[in-house]
Amino acid sequence: MRRHRTTARGIALSLLLAGVAAAALASPSSGGPQAVPRLVFPLVADTALWDNYGDPRGTHSHAGIDMENPWRAPVVAVEAGRVEYAESSLGGCMLYLYGRSGTMYMYIHLNNDLVAKFDNKGGCRKDVTFAVPDGARVAAGQQVAWNGDSGDAAGNPHLHFEVHPGGGADVNPFPYLKRGLRPLFAARPGSAFSLGLGGTLVATGPGSVSLEVDRVRRYPGGSWLSVPSRPVDLAFGPEAEVPAGLLDDVATANGRGYKAAVPVTAFTLKAKTTRDAILGAPGVLQLGRLTPAR
Repeated sequence: MRRHRTTARGIALSLLLAGVAAAALASPSSGGPQAVPRLVFPLVADTALWDNYGDPRGTHSHAGIDMENPWRAPVVAVEAGRVEYAESSLGGCMLYLYGRSGTMYMYIHLNNDLVAKFDNKGGCRKDVTFAVPDGARVAAGQQVAWNGDSGDAAGNPHLHFEVHPGGGADVNPFPYLKRGLRPLFAARPGSAFSLGLGGTLVATGPGSVSLEVDRVRRYPGGSWLSVPSRPVDLAFGPEAEVPAGLLDDVATANGRGYKAAVPVTAFTLKAKTTRDAILGAPGVLQLGRLTPAR
Protein backbone atom coordinates (compact mmCIF):
# COMPACT_ATOMS: atom_id res chain seq x y z
CA MET A 1 0.00 0.00 0.00
CA ARG A 2 1.32 3.43 -0.91
CA ARG A 3 1.49 6.00 1.88
CA HIS A 4 1.44 9.76 1.21
CA ARG A 5 1.15 12.74 3.51
CA THR A 6 0.13 15.55 1.17
CA THR A 7 -3.05 17.17 -0.17
CA ALA A 8 -5.13 15.45 -2.82
CA ARG A 9 -3.61 17.63 -5.58
CA GLY A 10 -0.15 17.15 -4.10
CA ILE A 11 -0.67 13.40 -4.13
CA ALA A 12 -1.59 13.48 -7.77
CA LEU A 13 1.38 15.60 -8.77
CA SER A 14 3.82 13.48 -6.78
CA LEU A 15 2.55 10.42 -8.63
CA LEU A 16 2.62 11.97 -12.10
CA LEU A 17 5.51 9.93 -13.45
CA ALA A 18 4.36 6.73 -11.78
CA GLY A 19 0.85 7.30 -13.08
CA VAL A 20 2.04 7.82 -16.64
CA ALA A 21 4.08 4.62 -16.47
CA ALA A 22 1.20 2.62 -15.04
CA ALA A 23 -1.22 4.08 -17.59
CA ALA A 24 1.12 3.07 -20.38
CA LEU A 25 0.97 -0.50 -19.12
CA ALA A 26 -2.81 -0.34 -18.94
CA SER A 27 -3.27 1.23 -22.40
CA PRO A 28 -3.92 -0.80 -25.55
CA SER A 29 -0.70 -1.85 -27.25
CA SER A 30 -1.77 -0.21 -30.51
CA GLY A 31 -1.07 3.32 -29.35
CA GLY A 32 -0.88 5.91 -26.59
CA PRO A 33 -3.53 6.94 -24.07
CA GLN A 34 -7.02 7.23 -25.49
CA ALA A 35 -9.76 9.71 -24.62
CA VAL A 36 -11.60 9.21 -21.35
CA PRO A 37 -14.38 6.72 -22.15
CA ARG A 38 -17.99 6.97 -21.02
CA LEU A 39 -17.79 5.97 -17.37
CA VAL A 40 -19.90 3.88 -15.07
CA PHE A 41 -20.89 6.21 -12.22
CA PRO A 42 -18.60 5.43 -9.24
CA LEU A 43 -21.29 5.08 -6.54
CA VAL A 44 -24.41 2.98 -6.00
CA ALA A 45 -26.82 5.15 -3.97
CA ASP A 46 -28.60 8.47 -4.24
CA THR A 47 -25.77 10.98 -4.62
CA ALA A 48 -25.49 14.73 -4.14
CA LEU A 49 -23.56 15.75 -7.28
CA TRP A 50 -22.48 19.28 -8.15
CA ASP A 51 -19.47 20.85 -9.82
CA ASN A 52 -16.97 21.70 -7.06
CA TYR A 53 -13.85 21.06 -9.13
CA GLY A 54 -11.34 23.90 -8.76
CA ASP A 55 -12.94 25.30 -5.58
CA PRO A 56 -10.44 26.91 -3.15
CA ARG A 57 -9.00 24.46 -0.62
CA GLY A 58 -6.63 26.50 1.54
CA THR A 59 -3.39 26.84 -0.41
CA HIS A 60 -4.58 24.82 -3.40
CA SER A 61 -7.62 24.28 -5.60
CA HIS A 62 -9.86 21.24 -5.50
CA ALA A 63 -8.50 18.55 -7.82
CA GLY A 64 -11.65 16.44 -8.01
CA ILE A 65 -15.37 16.26 -7.33
CA ASP A 66 -16.77 15.61 -3.84
CA MET A 67 -20.00 13.57 -3.80
CA GLU A 68 -21.97 13.21 -0.57
CA ASN A 69 -23.20 9.68 -0.12
CA PRO A 70 -24.30 7.36 2.69
CA TRP A 71 -21.69 5.66 4.85
CA ARG A 72 -20.52 2.37 3.29
CA ALA A 73 -22.35 2.96 0.02
CA PRO A 74 -20.80 0.66 -2.62
CA VAL A 75 -18.00 2.27 -4.67
CA VAL A 76 -17.45 0.78 -8.13
CA ALA A 77 -14.89 0.79 -10.92
CA VAL A 78 -15.76 3.43 -13.51
CA GLU A 79 -14.00 1.45 -16.23
CA ALA A 80 -12.17 -1.86 -16.47
CA GLY A 81 -8.60 -1.81 -15.24
CA ARG A 82 -6.27 -2.48 -12.32
CA VAL A 83 -6.58 -1.14 -8.76
CA GLU A 84 -3.92 -0.14 -6.27
CA TYR A 85 -4.35 0.73 -2.59
CA ALA A 86 -2.94 3.95 -1.11
CA GLU A 87 -3.15 5.93 2.13
CA SER A 88 -2.41 9.49 3.30
CA SER A 89 -2.99 11.63 6.38
CA LEU A 90 -5.43 13.96 4.58
CA GLY A 91 -6.88 11.62 1.96
CA GLY A 92 -7.22 8.72 4.38
CA CYS A 93 -7.92 5.39 2.68
CA MET A 94 -7.55 5.77 -1.09
CA LEU A 95 -7.65 3.70 -4.25
CA TYR A 96 -6.12 4.23 -7.69
CA LEU A 97 -7.79 2.71 -10.73
CA TYR A 98 -5.60 2.46 -13.84
CA GLY A 99 -8.17 2.15 -16.62
CA ARG A 100 -7.70 0.31 -19.87
CA SER A 101 -8.11 3.61 -21.71
CA GLY A 102 -4.93 4.92 -20.06
CA THR A 103 -6.90 7.16 -17.69
CA MET A 104 -6.04 7.03 -13.99
CA TYR A 105 -8.81 7.60 -11.43
CA MET A 106 -8.43 8.44 -7.73
CA TYR A 107 -10.96 7.48 -5.05
CA ILE A 108 -10.32 9.28 -1.74
CA HIS A 109 -11.81 9.26 1.83
CA LEU A 110 -12.89 5.61 1.65
CA ASN A 111 -14.22 3.83 4.72
CA ASN A 112 -12.01 3.04 7.72
CA ASP A 113 -14.77 2.56 10.33
CA LEU A 114 -16.07 -0.64 11.89
CA VAL A 115 -19.37 0.96 12.94
CA ALA A 116 -21.37 3.97 11.80
CA LYS A 117 -20.10 6.05 14.71
CA PHE A 118 -16.95 6.90 12.73
CA ASP A 119 -14.57 5.09 15.09
CA ASN A 120 -11.55 5.02 12.69
CA LYS A 121 -10.76 1.53 14.01
CA GLY A 122 -10.92 -0.43 10.78
CA GLY A 123 -7.75 0.76 9.09
CA CYS A 124 -7.31 0.79 5.32
CA ARG A 125 -7.72 -2.86 4.43
CA LYS A 126 -9.74 -5.36 2.47
CA ASP A 127 -13.31 -6.00 3.65
CA VAL A 128 -13.31 -2.72 5.62
CA THR A 129 -12.18 -0.25 2.96
CA PHE A 130 -11.62 -2.30 -0.17
CA ALA A 131 -13.80 -4.96 -1.79
CA VAL A 132 -11.01 -6.42 -3.96
CA PRO A 133 -7.33 -7.30 -3.32
CA ASP A 134 -4.55 -4.79 -3.90
CA GLY A 135 -3.46 -5.07 -7.53
CA ALA A 136 -6.68 -6.78 -8.68
CA ARG A 137 -7.96 -6.43 -12.21
CA VAL A 138 -11.59 -5.35 -12.19
CA ALA A 139 -14.49 -4.92 -14.59
CA ALA A 140 -16.46 -1.72 -15.12
CA GLY A 141 -19.24 -1.59 -12.52
CA GLN A 142 -17.53 -4.04 -10.17
CA GLN A 143 -17.45 -2.99 -6.51
CA VAL A 144 -13.95 -1.96 -5.44
CA ALA A 145 -14.53 -0.22 -2.09
CA TRP A 146 -16.97 1.34 0.40
CA ASN A 147 -17.69 5.04 0.85
CA GLY A 148 -16.48 6.63 4.10
CA ASP A 149 -14.98 9.60 5.89
CA SER A 150 -11.30 8.73 6.39
CA GLY A 151 -8.55 11.34 6.44
CA ASP A 152 -9.68 14.94 6.91
CA ALA A 153 -13.31 14.07 6.01
CA ALA A 154 -14.05 12.84 9.55
CA GLY A 155 -17.81 12.81 10.22
CA ASN A 156 -18.69 13.76 6.62
CA PRO A 157 -18.94 10.62 4.47
CA HIS A 158 -18.28 11.47 0.84
CA LEU A 159 -16.23 10.34 -2.13
CA HIS A 160 -13.53 12.59 -3.56
CA PHE A 161 -13.10 11.42 -7.17
CA GLU A 162 -10.42 12.50 -9.67
CA VAL A 163 -9.84 11.90 -13.38
CA HIS A 164 -6.29 11.93 -14.84
CA PRO A 165 -6.23 11.29 -18.61
CA GLY A 166 -3.09 9.42 -19.58
CA GLY A 167 -2.12 9.30 -15.90
CA GLY A 168 -1.20 13.01 -16.06
CA ALA A 169 -2.74 16.18 -14.62
CA ASP A 170 -6.27 16.19 -13.22
CA VAL A 171 -9.22 17.40 -15.30
CA ASN A 172 -12.75 18.26 -14.22
CA PRO A 173 -14.61 14.97 -13.58
CA PHE A 174 -18.03 16.65 -13.56
CA PRO A 175 -18.88 16.26 -17.29
CA TYR A 176 -17.89 12.59 -17.18
CA LEU A 177 -19.93 11.99 -14.03
CA LYS A 178 -23.00 13.77 -15.43
CA ARG A 179 -23.15 11.42 -18.41
CA GLY A 180 -22.00 8.35 -16.47
CA LEU A 181 -23.97 5.11 -16.72
CA ARG A 182 -25.71 4.57 -13.39
CA PRO A 183 -25.21 1.14 -11.84
CA LEU A 184 -28.30 -0.41 -10.31
CA PHE A 185 -26.22 -2.52 -7.92
CA ALA A 186 -22.61 -3.63 -7.41
CA ALA A 187 -21.28 -7.19 -7.64
CA ARG A 188 -18.39 -9.23 -9.00
CA PRO A 189 -18.91 -10.31 -12.62
CA GLY A 190 -20.04 -13.92 -12.78
CA SER A 191 -21.25 -13.98 -9.17
CA ALA A 192 -24.82 -14.99 -8.35
CA PHE A 193 -27.28 -12.26 -7.37
CA SER A 194 -30.93 -11.37 -7.06
CA LEU A 195 -32.44 -7.97 -6.38
CA GLY A 196 -35.22 -6.35 -4.43
CA LEU A 197 -36.55 -3.29 -6.26
CA GLY A 198 -38.78 -0.73 -4.59
CA GLY A 199 -40.75 1.88 -6.46
CA THR A 200 -43.87 2.18 -8.57
CA LEU A 201 -45.35 0.02 -11.29
CA VAL A 202 -45.94 2.32 -14.22
CA ALA A 203 -46.68 0.09 -17.22
CA THR A 204 -47.34 -3.47 -18.31
CA GLY A 205 -46.74 -5.21 -21.60
CA PRO A 206 -46.68 -8.70 -23.11
CA GLY A 207 -44.43 -10.67 -20.78
CA SER A 208 -42.95 -7.65 -19.03
CA VAL A 209 -43.52 -4.83 -16.54
CA SER A 210 -41.95 -1.39 -16.18
CA LEU A 211 -41.07 0.05 -12.80
CA GLU A 212 -39.85 3.45 -11.66
CA VAL A 213 -37.29 2.31 -9.08
CA ASP A 214 -35.96 4.40 -6.18
CA ARG A 215 -34.75 1.67 -3.77
CA VAL A 216 -32.57 -1.37 -4.42
CA ARG A 217 -31.34 -4.29 -2.37
CA ARG A 218 -28.86 -6.90 -3.62
CA TYR A 219 -29.00 -10.45 -2.34
CA PRO A 220 -27.07 -12.07 -0.75
CA GLY A 221 -25.78 -9.71 1.88
CA GLY A 222 -26.91 -6.31 0.69
CA SER A 223 -29.08 -3.72 2.41
CA TRP A 224 -31.74 -1.39 1.00
CA LEU A 225 -30.25 1.68 -0.66
CA SER A 226 -31.99 4.78 -1.99
CA VAL A 227 -30.99 5.31 -5.62
CA PRO A 228 -31.81 8.06 -8.13
CA SER A 229 -35.26 7.29 -9.51
CA ARG A 230 -34.94 5.40 -12.79
CA PRO A 231 -37.01 3.18 -15.10
CA VAL A 232 -36.34 -0.56 -14.97
CA ASP A 233 -37.97 -3.06 -17.35
CA LEU A 234 -38.39 -6.62 -16.08
CA ALA A 235 -39.15 -9.66 -18.24
CA PHE A 236 -41.47 -12.19 -16.64
CA GLY A 237 -39.53 -15.14 -15.33
CA PRO A 238 -40.95 -18.68 -15.43
CA GLU A 239 -43.96 -18.84 -13.11
CA ALA A 240 -43.59 -15.21 -11.98
CA GLU A 241 -45.79 -14.51 -8.97
CA VAL A 242 -48.07 -11.48 -9.40
CA PRO A 243 -51.16 -10.81 -7.23
CA ALA A 244 -54.43 -11.14 -9.09
CA GLY A 245 -55.68 -7.79 -10.37
CA LEU A 246 -52.45 -5.83 -9.73
CA LEU A 247 -51.51 -5.51 -13.40
CA ASP A 248 -55.13 -4.73 -14.29
CA ASP A 249 -55.07 -1.87 -11.78
CA VAL A 250 -52.04 -0.35 -13.49
CA ALA A 251 -53.46 -0.76 -16.98
CA THR A 252 -56.74 0.84 -15.88
CA ALA A 253 -54.97 3.72 -14.13
CA ASN A 254 -52.76 4.45 -17.13
CA GLY A 255 -55.67 4.08 -19.54
CA ARG A 256 -57.70 6.67 -17.64
CA GLY A 257 -54.78 9.08 -17.36
CA TYR A 258 -54.37 8.88 -13.60
CA LYS A 259 -51.23 10.60 -12.32
CA ALA A 260 -50.62 8.11 -9.53
CA ALA A 261 -48.82 4.83 -10.23
CA VAL A 262 -48.99 1.72 -8.04
CA PRO A 263 -46.33 1.35 -5.27
CA VAL A 264 -44.74 -2.11 -5.44
CA THR A 265 -41.75 -4.19 -4.43
CA ALA A 266 -40.31 -6.53 -7.07
CA PHE A 267 -37.91 -9.41 -6.58
CA THR A 268 -35.81 -10.69 -9.46
CA LEU A 269 -34.81 -14.27 -10.19
CA LYS A 270 -31.33 -15.44 -9.26
CA ALA A 271 -28.86 -14.85 -12.10
CA LYS A 272 -25.17 -14.37 -12.90
CA THR A 273 -23.78 -10.84 -12.71
CA THR A 274 -23.02 -9.18 -16.04
CA ARG A 275 -22.33 -5.58 -17.00
CA ASP A 276 -25.81 -5.32 -18.54
CA ALA A 277 -27.37 -6.61 -15.32
CA ILE A 278 -25.39 -4.11 -13.22
CA LEU A 279 -26.64 -1.30 -15.46
CA GLY A 280 -30.23 -2.58 -15.40
CA ALA A 281 -30.43 -2.95 -19.18
CA PRO A 282 -33.97 -3.56 -20.50
CA GLY A 283 -35.10 -7.19 -20.42
CA VAL A 284 -31.97 -8.52 -18.70
CA LEU A 285 -33.51 -8.84 -15.22
CA GLN A 286 -36.28 -11.40 -14.79
CA LEU A 287 -39.21 -10.86 -12.47
CA GLY A 288 -39.75 -13.59 -9.89
CA ARG A 289 -42.30 -11.97 -7.58
CA LEU A 290 -44.22 -8.71 -7.48
CA THR A 291 -46.03 -7.48 -4.36
CA PRO A 292 -47.89 -4.28 -3.43
CA ALA A 293 -45.72 -2.01 -1.28
CA ARG A 294 -46.65 -1.98 2.39
